[in-house]
Amino acid sequence: MLDEVRTPRLVIAGTSSSVGKTILTAGLIAAFKARGLTVQSFKVGPDYIDPAYLAHVSGRPCRNLDSWMLGEGALRQVLAQGALGADLALVEGMMGLFDGRGGSTDGSTADVARIIKAPVVLVIDVGNMAESAAAIALGFKNYSESPKIAGVLLNNVGSDGHRRSVEDAIWGTAKLPVLGALRNMPQLDIPERQLGLLPVTENREWERTIGVLSETIARDVDLDLLLRIANKAELVPLVPKKVFQGKPAAGDRVRLAVAYDEAFNFYYPENLELLEEHGAQVVPFSPLEDTHLPENAGGLYLGGGFPEVFVEPLARNRAMAESIQRAYRSGLPIYAECGGLMYLGRSLRTESGATHAMADVIPVDVEMDGQIHRFGYRQILTLEDSILSPKGQFYRGHEFHWSRITGHNGDLKSAYQMLNAEGDVIGYEGFVAPNLLASYVHLHFGQNPLLVDKFVQHCREFATVRSPR
Repeated sequence: MLDEVRTPRLVIAGTSSSVGKTILTAGLIAAFKARGLTVQSFKVGPDYIDPAYLAHVSGRPCRNLDSWMLGEGALRQVLAQGALGADLALVEGMMGLFDGRGGSTDGSTADVARIIKAPVVLVIDVGNMAESAAAIALGFKNYSESPKIAGVLLNNVGSDGHRRSVEDAIWGTAKLPVLGALRNMPQLDIPERQLGLLPVTENREWERTIGVLSETIARDVDLDLLLRIANKAELVPLVPKKVFQGKPAAGDRVRLAVAYDEAFNFYYPENLELLEEHGAQVVPFSPLEDTHLPENAGGLYLGGGFPEVFVEPLARNRAMAESIQRAYRSGLPIYAECGGLMYLGRSLRTESGATHAMADVIPVDVEMDGQIHRFGYRQILTLEDSILSPKGQFYRGHEFHWSRITGHNGDLKSAYQMLNAEGDVIGYEGFVAPNLLASYVHLHFGQNPLLVDKFVQHCREFATVRSPR
């Protein structure tokens, strides 16, 4: 494992959400790839949808850099793990540059830029302004918590004259160079849904969009100057304690079934890599299309996604539901997050009022009512020993909770006492049984690899009992 990160890198930050960070970062990846560079993408914060777009363009898994959930040491190791073999790292920010948890800069894009010692390029949507863009650039540059802002990218420029006036104003007032400008091109916009972008697997126009975008970026952005700026990024030292060992565990590997298709694809890449390093063999399968779990699986991991969008084919696939039921009754360890929890319930009721049968492993019903019930960073205290953790342990996670539990069986044990990011108790969360842990909270295993050790150990014990030597 390296003891420092040398890869050239840039953070593409915004003045706010919806200024075009994802589309610009994706375009930059495509344009640099067209020059023959290997580009590694990263996303600040706990997002899954934006990273899928960036991964699709780069051809490499996009990594999340979440300083609140991981802490500085583990975050730098995620950076190092992802940057291996890359010529350039591009980091898409979240929200506005200084927007972190609870109205602070903790966990913000600025915080991450500081930790990874990367120059920042600020994206400003100038569609309805001219001189005001200079005031915005100056304010961001001079803000007390600001990292080094190397320049500005303009989005939604109306004309050549508009660009020149904005560029002159930003240089004259803020002394920041304009590194590129994209014209107002509505055909490049990514459709949005539920506090985020339409997932890339559902965006049928994305291949066409990225082709146009790559050509536009190559024409209207100074890629040579961006590369020179990226090469000025400082070396990032790594802490001695390693999250990644860099090699798989010795000995026999236990097969771990991982749901991965259009309905379930919200996974941190490091979670799967750490499972592999600690002795699991990740075996993807599709709850949409397959009729049974992978053969000889020692465990099951059901990540998040959009089961409500694919509820009809999930409900029709009774063979898969019955396969999971049988496996659960036999003692198979099952870990489920968010969409995975929804699928494991008895039924899922959509906003249209239609109710569909799900896997019927957990005796609850789930209802989509068009409201966001809970959303944000969470601290969790484990209330019971589980397949992931002993009782009495604290972890950090993120919750994106668009559905609600109904028809709750009162005999179910809660998995966690849940606190918000500030430490205030907000209730109980999830369900735990001897071979089950299901919750709306997404966990990044990089914060404590003991989570991985315990899960793989349970999977191995189950596989050994089922297939004794």
